[in-house]
Amino acid sequence: MASQGNRNLGTASSFDQAWTRMFGAGPVLPKANRWLVLSLAIASMLGAGVAMAAWEVNDSKTQAKLDSKLGSNGTVTGQLNDANTKLSVTKRQSDATPAMVVEPSGEEKLDATKPTATVLPMDKLCTTGADTALGRHQLELCQELAKTELARYRFSLRMFERSKENYDRLKQIQDRRRNLGSNDYANLQYNTNELLTLTALMDNDRDRYQTYMAAYDARVAHIQNMQSALTRNAFKGGGSLDLSGLPGISGLTGGGI
Repeated sequence: MASQGNRNLGTASSFDQAWTRMFGAGPVLPKANRWLVLSLAIASMLGAGVAMAAWEVNDSKTQAKLDSKLGSNGTVTGQLNDANTKLSVTKRQSDATPAMVVEPSGEEKLDATKPTATVLPMDKLCTTGADTALGRHQLELCQELAKTELARYRFSLRMFERSKENYDRLKQIQDRRRNLGSNDYANLQYNTNELLTLTALMDNDRDRYQTYMAAYDARVAHIQNMQSALTRNAFKGGGSLDLSGLPGISGLTGGGI
């Protein structure tokens, strides 16, 4: 009994020393509740140990998650540097804008307003024939045909000038692109958008040109068919010489070019 009492006193003394080391002062407790308090303190210390172990496990998982998100040197800066390396732009030394096809010069150069140096007035180009219905209609059709051919010629040269403007814009865009730094990501994307916009504009210009030239071709063919029809009807002595029954003649003005 004495030895057991000594062991209990030793345990209590050890607890007092541990309490003092942890809280800086010895426990001041009623003697009647000393063993109850001792039991509660031991249970609290055991619970704190379990909580600390759980925190360490959770912390290790968090650290592993952070490590997977960080860069090569284990920092957020390292992650950003890795991204910069992936997005860096490598400049090419041989990406100069190809030269445009040389425009004809001298005698080969075309005038933007007239197809030839010799300009004939309309009354000389389409002379007045017999003062008949057939003669008047053929004169009208000849004038419309001449206006259409001149309009087609001028429109082609205007589109040629437009192609030179588009080339100048392309060269400016590529010059700005060559001056970008390896980390100019936003400016590079803006430059790419400029290039895509210009490409779409050039595609639209080509479509408009091809469509309008096809309309000019159809107009010329229509006028020629009308001329043939009038001549055929006059020689056969039958059919109509009235152009009002033939579609399209009222809208052939040749203007706007």
